[in-house]
Amino acid sequence: MNILYKSFHLVDVDNERTVRNDISEDFDSFINDFVDFSNHNEKAKAYVIMHEEDLISDCIQRIVNDTDIEYRNELSDKIALKLLESEKLAQAKIYPTGSKVKRGSLVQALVQNSDDEYEYILAKVEHSEWYDGISLHRNSGFSSEKKSIWKFAIYNMYSINDHIVFNDVSVFTDTKAKYWTVSFLELEEKRDDAFNTYNAYKAIDNELKSAIKTSSPRDYVVLSNEIQNTMNTPQDLNYSNYVEELIDQYEPVSTEIDKEVIKDCLLALPERKHFDTEFKTVPSSIENKRTKKYKIADGVELMIKSTSSDFSKRITSTLKNGRRVLEIVCDEDETYNAFIEENA
Repeated sequence: MNILYKSFHLVDVDNERTVRNDISEDFDSFINDFVDFSNHNEKAKAYVIMHEEDLISDCIQRIVNDTDIEYRNELSDKIALKLLESEKLAQAKIYPTGSKVKRGSLVQALVQNSDDEYEYILAKVEHSEWYDGISLHRNSGFSSEKKSIWKFAIYNMYSINDHIVFNDVSVFTDTKAKYWTVSFLELEEKRDDAFNTYNAYKAIDNELKSAIKTSSPRDYVVLSNEIQNTMNTPQDLNYSNYVEELIDQYEPVSTEIDKEVIKDCLLALPERKHFDTEFKTVPSSIENKRTKKYKIADGVELMIKSTSSDFSKRITSTLKNGRRVLEIVCDEDETYNAFIEENA
């Protein structure tokens, strides 16, 4: 691994400025440690570049192809300024909540792994200030021991006749804030089967909540459970065919449910919510979605697993002597016997 270029910028949102700081040769040890850290970071996700003409991608290509240090510095300054603008916008959005975008510094490095393979590193690291014990001058930077890396992106690429070809971008962020990938890097999360399974399930469930849960909670519960069961079953899924079949065969409990409207809303989701229409379902991607819990009373919950295909016939609500009662058909002797009333 050969480090061809590196830079370090303080990104000062409060004073609306970026400050380039000189870095010494021993800073290479941080770059080496960082590359090892990022390659073993299981929380990093694959992203793709939406437009290679965007500022970040364009600057990276120029930094790879041009070895003039002053020009490279100019380009890395542009990248730092774009991060500043993105953080200012993000700060403005969250200002009413009293929250703050984490203050930090931007590390950039161009690494050559072979004759034609490169990585460009962008990392936002924790920034702090301290006073020098001898001169008592105030210094700023980050701890080499702590290495608090809040966000990073590694652009993997190779060169063919001075033309840069980008592969996936490995991205890690410590929060759900989207400004790092959306407004700063202008990236889109790569769509694999796990991504499609999770996003499809989440989009459908949210759409059903919005469209029918208020008017018919029972219809929402039944359809949501059916979707859970589908996504938790490994299979090749054609989304459009699945939606057509699901809605056409479903008999709503409520007369207020317009099946054609629901179908049209669901069929529009792939474009609106950015997932593919054909993919293999990956149950592990919705591991925490395999059960739904319903509060019965304080300390009492009803749990329904997505593998249940006939729960709607087993569980019904009714009124008895003015009291709201859940009636559950029970196959398990132990459970049934545990709730028999002695005088029943």
